Amino acid sequence: MSGKSRRRRASGAVGVAVLGGLSVMLVTSGCSSGHVSAQASPAVTWHAHLSPAAVPASQRPTAALSASGLVGFAAAELLDSSSSDQVHQLEQMKSMGMTSVRVDANWAGGEPSQGSFDWSALDAIMASVHKVGLTADLIIDGCPPWAAAAGASGQFAQPASPAQFGAWAGAVAARYGSKGADYFEIWNEPNNSQFWSPSPNAAAYTADLEAAYAKIKSADPSSVVISAGLAPGSSTVIDPVTFLADMYAAGAQGSFDAVGDHPYTFPADPDNDSQGAWFEMDQTRPSLRSLMIAHGDGAKKIWITEFGAPTGNVTDAQQTTELTQAITAAKDTSWIGAFYIYTWSDQDGGEGFGLLDSNGNPKPAYTAVAAALTH
Repeated sequence: MSGKSRRRRASGAVGVAVLGGLSVMLVTSGCSSGHVSAQASPAVTWHAHLSPAAVPASQRPTAALSASGLVGFAAAELLDSSSSDQVHQLEQMKSMGMTSVRVDANWAGGEPSQGSFDWSALDAIMASVHKVGLTADLIIDGCPPWAAAAGASGQFAQPASPAQFGAWAGAVAARYGSKGADYFEIWNEPNNSQFWSPSPNAAAYTADLEAAYAKIKSADPSSVVISAGLAPGSSTVIDPVTFLADMYAAGAQGSFDAVGDHPYTFPADPDNDSQGAWFEMDQTRPSLRSLMIAHGDGAKKIWITEFGAPTGNVTDAQQTTELTQAITAAKDTSWIGAFYIYTWSDQDGGEGFGLLDSNGNPKPAYTAVAAALTH
């Protein structure tokens, strides 16, 4: 997963398939590999799924993905579209079953100089969202140069002050919480140096998460706050289990309503990903779920905010298998609260992850995914 842009204009139709009360989201924001971290991964062993009896009743999620979950489409590129184009695309989404859209509320662009705000892009997209009758998941991320920590650079620089970052999050929630923004996701892949400069730091991220959560809940108590979706571990990315453990050690408990994760498996498929991110959700010791349960968060869910497979790296048949297996597993798992497919189309930099090819034609996975969601 290299070089995926956070802002791309979509071309072609937008789609979503509906499963009971859930629409699986087709995602256009992505992750990529990053800097080698000095933090070591935990000792990991493998075991069967945690049995329901092993989890206290008070910590068991109440509904499976097929009966609940976020409904939407992550479409950061809409921020660059005209209002009329935004409305047109959002209406396409709604006609296919969408109820929500996911876009960035990037601090770097929203407060380019201290105390001077530019709400134009967010005002436009939220007006379009409201007009069409959807809700929004706003990703609170980015950092303007004036607010960056020493040694950090770029739009995903570590903020120097959690309080200042929290103030931005609170301002976003106060402005848009009553206008359709029901969900706030705090950053994207902070365990990956491409999205956290100068290098991933769980304690620093947790300080920002805590500050953002407090300000968002103060402005909009009914909102849902999701911790950042974490990239799969590698030699250059801090393992998500390690990062979540470090978040808890830094005091993250009580500062999120759901845990974000990006459990990519390619070129393996989820059923056979015995050494990868999918199994780390609940089949490793420790796992994301075991950490959540140990810290009293067993009733909260994991939101899979990215999953996909690029046909530049796998065959069309493999992409189909990976997606359909993941959808089936997610539908049957009570602690998965959302499932986003990365991505919709290869026409605008999808790098093979799209369900539409570079000419806008459906790949075999398109019809297979639709069928998987209706069974």
